[in-house]
Amino acid sequence: MTLATELGMLGRYRLRSRLASGGMAELFLAVLPGAEGFEKPVVIKRMLPRLAAQETYRQMFAQEARLMATFGHAHVVSALDFGVEQDSPYLVLEYVDGVDLGRVLGARRTLPPPLVRYVGLSLLHALEHVHGLRDARGELLGIVHRDISPANVLLGRTGNVKLTDFGIAKGLRTPSHTAPGSTRGRLRYMSPEQVQGGPLDGRADLFSLAVLLYEAVVGQGPFSATNDAQLLLAVRDARLAPTEDLRRTAGPALADVLLRALRRHPSERYATAGEMARALAAVDGTGESEQPWRVAEVVADTLTSEGTAPAASRGAGNRGPFSAALLELREDDS
Repeated sequence: MTLATELGMLGRYRLRSRLASGGMAELFLAVLPGAEGFEKPVVIKRMLPRLAAQETYRQMFAQEARLMATFGHAHVVSALDFGVEQDSPYLVLEYVDGVDLGRVLGARRTLPPPLVRYVGLSLLHALEHVHGLRDARGELLGIVHRDISPANVLLGRTGNVKLTDFGIAKGLRTPSHTAPGSTRGRLRYMSPEQVQGGPLDGRADLFSLAVLLYEAVVGQGPFSATNDAQLLLAVRDARLAPTEDLRRTAGPALADVLLRALRRHPSERYATAGEMARALAAVDGTGESEQPWRVAEVVADTLTSEGTAPAASRGAGNRGPFSAALLELREDDS
């Protein structure tokens, strides 16, 4: 039997339930057992055996693990361990009890502007950390997430906001597994330079984040298109839909921050995540201290509306307490 059906142990981790399976990996809810009944919940991303035999995919998987090992921030999901069992690599990740932002927006379509601002600030602090990481010699690693989207933003029951899924993240000295001129990521959240397959820096992530925040406050993205071909051209040219809905819903100050980040040329956007965070922080922050519990409230409402069962009672084929979009389990995620 395989671990996917038998569960049991994977290295020193006890598998509790299988959350999802995709083209590249399986996702498990697990615990690290210890003495006197100690158990620490974790999430395990295990590479599928058929891909583990291929060196290119193994290197992609190991690359993700090495990148995540450098992170250490309250708003970034942590990598806790990496190992190989039965010749299949696995990555152990921090467990976030909650839902992803995509599920929240699917259930309620929009969030109030103060909450959008809070989520945006949390993610900008995460990106400021990731973009600013340096190696032992003090040189920038140049990490770009490349896949900022609602599915990769986790909201916890306790009000925490976490950025996840660095499966297609790229650093300055990270080997590329993407053919020249091709792209990785979700089209509707890409930057113009990413759509064109050009070189990327942190400003591409800021564009993607602005698309996400625009969608969260308005209820739809900033591009008008009826098919992928139209969407690709709209993203390539940063051709935005009329902004009246954004200004009316978000207010002029928040709208101005998002619209600057959505400019076509990277040089016209904010230079860094820190600069964009300062601009967003200057937007009226009424109720700032209330936002973490409002996140928790939104998570609870979403889980209630979905009728999500407690983790211990779910079957192996069901989603976890957070979305399986902790990672998009696709073969081409790198």
